[in-house]
Amino acid sequence: MLLDYEQRTAWKYESIRGSFHTAASLSNKVNSDGSYASYPGSTVVFRPGKQCLQVVQMMQKVLLYKLKDSNMLAAPLPASTIHMTLHDLVSPELCKDEAEYKNKLVTSTGKAVAVVNSIRKEYAGRKITLVADRIVNMASKSLVLLLKPRTEEEYGLLLEMYHRFDAVQDLPYPLIPHITLAYFKPGMLDGDWLGESLDFAQIL
Repeated sequence: MLLDYEQRTAWKYESIRGSFHTAASLSNKVNSDGSYASYPGSTVVFRPGKQCLQVVQMMQKVLLYKLKDSNMLAAPLPASTIHMTLHDLVSPELCKDEAEYKNKLVTSTGKAVAVVNSIRKEYAGRKITLVADRIVNMASKSLVLLLKPRTEEEYGLLLEMYHRFDAVQDLPYPLIPHITLAYFKPGMLDGDWLGESLDFAQIL
């Protein structure tokens, strides 16, 4: 399974160079001035502990320092928003209109809460350790810290939890554990500047 993870994330080693545009769907979350739009969504997440939060905030500061004059980053993310998504549930992007989104949100919430409560009981006392992998450009929307399970057993446990929510919302993409460090501001990105900054951050 860890080999599968490495194969699916092989792009993380590709160098970032040249100018390119942010993803069109980024404008759903981030306004042109870098402020955050009102973006509804429903997800199941892990919240970081105090030490993990401090490390993530240090990474954010390094990126903000290296990219502060680039005009590429959106407003800094508040500490209260830092999380690792286990499973997306309902997103407007996966619905044909607002009515369908609201319908799915109501029906999925109760099911998801039941699964969460079941996991808390069944998996009590079991631990999953995720280690920092690399800071990468995720789909030209954000800079994220990829997280890699330490062992096959821990990865299997994480996937068990993940697949419990497939009955609530089946997703067209696999789990790639990560923590979002910063969002881009919609527009052109300077890949050379971005690539050098990420190289610096990886080393530091």
